[in-house]
Amino acid sequence: MDTLPAEILIEIFNLCTTDPAEPLVPLNLSCVSTWWREVVQSSPRIWQYIHLDDRSTLAFSRAQVALWTRRSYPLSFDITLDVAQSSNLILPLLSPLLPFMDRWRHFTMTGLRQESVVLSGSLADGIDPLIISLQDPDQAAKGSLRRTFAGMAPEWLAMNIWVSELPQPLTLLPMHFTAVVMSEHSLSIHTQPRSILEFLSMCPQLVAFSFAGWHHDDEERMNAPPLPVVRLPELRKLHLRTTCGTRSLLSCIDAPGLTELYLASLNVDFQLALPIEEDGDSDDEAGDFSRSPGSDRATGMGLRRLLLRSNPPLRVLHMDWSDMRTKDFRFAFDHLSSLEWFFISASDMSDRVIELLRPFSSVRLPMLRRLELINCNELSGEVILQVLSARVAVTDTLSELAIIQCEGFTEQHAALLRKDFRGTLETSREAM
Repeated sequence: MDTLPAEILIEIFNLCTTDPAEPLVPLNLSCVSTWWREVVQSSPRIWQYIHLDDRSTLAFSRAQVALWTRRSYPLSFDITLDVAQSSNLILPLLSPLLPFMDRWRHFTMTGLRQESVVLSGSLADGIDPLIISLQDPDQAAKGSLRRTFAGMAPEWLAMNIWVSELPQPLTLLPMHFTAVVMSEHSLSIHTQPRSILEFLSMCPQLVAFSFAGWHHDDEERMNAPPLPVVRLPELRKLHLRTTCGTRSLLSCIDAPGLTELYLASLNVDFQLALPIEEDGDSDDEAGDFSRSPGSDRATGMGLRRLLLRSNPPLRVLHMDWSDMRTKDFRFAFDHLSSLEWFFISASDMSDRVIELLRPFSSVRLPMLRRLELINCNELSGEVILQVLSARVAVTDTLSELAIIQCEGFTEQHAALLRKDFRGTLETSREAM
């Protein structure tokens, strides 16, 4: 063997490294002799196969990835991941490799999931979004028909993972995803806001985040440790749906660049547990009727904290089956000087809220261009007409109006409003 030239040894050694049952072949070969060590350490080809499994410690796997990615540079590499215990470990095992995605050539998973995908040449723009499906442990192990890496567009891949709980931040390295879509797929899954916030702390470049859950009582109790505040300077779009953790999430996300906030299906008719009381927690002086007083308070207080902490230049506020108290609408309208589009559906808000948009010495929401009121049946048509007529008389920013299925607003009100309004007014919609 000592008489063989280095080129032949490299070919032989390279063949040995392809066996996933022997993940440490390069290290073993380098222990045979000084000559072999020189050959192994000087040849990137011998380090092109990275074999990981969930029976090793994460510290060992991180050290292995660091060594193999360094020694294989500048070549691409293949990854084999054997997951025999839990799909919850897939992301922790792969997170050290995510910064090197431009060098991924082939990915194979064995164990609980069987899949193989060629990635060379398809990662020009990296992998986005990260799609996290929270499922029961047996369902998470099986996953779905989607692959871990699935194409969403030419040269654009999404990463799908199926877990029963979110990985702890200590098990991850910072990830460079710009979009994360997280959703619960089982009533038995109860993802606490603390776990979500801690996970988001490992995504510092996040631009868009979406969470859809179930209506659990997620608010932490008064004796719980303070929730971490997560700074996401690049976050532009935030979407929360069907969760009782709205207050905790909005209160603890620091997003100074946020421009779009979508709140959907947050209303619940049961009382939520209160954290430590803050300014604004007192009862609403307006005393308006509400079918969801607990979630109204939670949504309003969360939005207050977000606005006070980050002062984001929100341009879109979309509230679908999500409501607030009158005092919280007043606070929000006083602080949303950049808002261009306000959508609200199925709200119990009263005429007092619409009155906030009437111009007096100043105009609230001075940049408002599009206003949509859908199925807001506590509003009276006369007040809507008076407020909007007064508003369009002093400002020309409002150009799109939709007042749909609001029982108090009739065609007669619409006809009178059209006399003053120069923009587009929609009063009916085929499918709601």
